[in-house]
Amino acid sequence: MLYRCPRCGHDPLDGHKGKAHCRSCGTSFEQGRGAVIIARPSDGPPEQTDASTLIAAVQELGGPGVHTEQGEDLLSREARIRFGKVEGHDIIRWRGELLGFSERISWKGEGLLRLEGEALTVTQNEGANGSSESFSCLLGEIRGVQISSIALQITLGRNRMYQFEFIEDSPKRWEDLVCLALTRFFARSRHAVEEFKPRIVRTHFDEMPSDEGGGESDAGASDAPAPAAQTGRGMRSR
Repeated sequence: MLYRCPRCGHDPLDGHKGKAHCRSCGTSFEQGRGAVIIARPSDGPPEQTDASTLIAAVQELGGPGVHTEQGEDLLSREARIRFGKVEGHDIIRWRGELLGFSERISWKGEGLLRLEGEALTVTQNEGANGSSESFSCLLGEIRGVQISSIALQITLGRNRMYQFEFIEDSPKRWEDLVCLALTRFFARSRHAVEEFKPRIVRTHFDEMPSDEGGGESDAGASDAPAPAAQTGRGMRSR
């Protein structure tokens, strides 16, 4: 989940299967027992920390990456991805007990995911038959944002869910980036986002001090089970 070094701010980190290494300061990070993460500086003894502390440090050192142009912070990034759409759900039971739902993903191939301005787009690589597919949505059309260990999931209206597996970049970076873009987008209409997953919940600034009934949900109507955070590839728990 670390895409920027929480010690020196270098971006990106080299990571694989629970380990990450910073080419700038030489610090390595690896998963310990439970929630413990072990940081191994190049010039000192190992240190024990936890994910929340490291993620907070990443945000202080620049987060997902924002560049400044003419004095204005702009969100813009692109990454190579494997792209698919959830076409249905299978019920998973064990000894008669409902364990969760497995999403059936129709993979569309590889392409380029890009966030720029108020648009999130995918341009798919040209296929062997000479055809190509694309995907695009505006920030205001997004109803939910969540990640698994390997993928970002975006939910649009009517429970349309799309999954993006990153070939080189970090799904955690893209979750942070899209959530930051949505926070700024809704702030322009005086709304604060309280939740992003499994559904975006937002509250108008004027209602926040006295609102006791919760925020305004952007969930769309559907007969399919509402998506929840994944516990594995293409699977989510109860």
